[in-house]
Amino acid sequence: MTTVETALERALSTQLMRGGAKPRIRRIKPGTVLVRQGEPGSDVYLILDGVVRVERDGERLAESGPGALLGERAHLEGGARTSTLTAVTACRVASADASQFDQDALEELAGGHRRETVA
Repeated sequence: MTTVETALERALSTQLMRGGAKPRIRRIKPGTVLVRQGEPGSDVYLILDGVVRVERDGERLAESGPGALLGERAHLEGGARTSTLTAVTACRVASADASQFDQDALEELAGGHRRETVA
């Protein structure tokens, strides 16, 4: 089951797609790693369609679908990716640098993504 987008994700998604900087949109095939845990990064990703699996230390934490925003924690926590994002299905993903978003909103979003303790 994939997680459902939140009202905050909807608001940030609108900002990503219609904000100042034009988002980068890419298509990824099933099995493609979008970001790898430990690598540097500052982009936030909006899943436009498809399903992405979130893993930390090889453990599956969640699967996210259309409307989900991912990747903010690297920006908030020193620039290194805290999890690996892998396409489960064919996906279209929009991305933009996290610095274009309100820091408080990203921190609130990250609070909902802390799933390390979820079994």
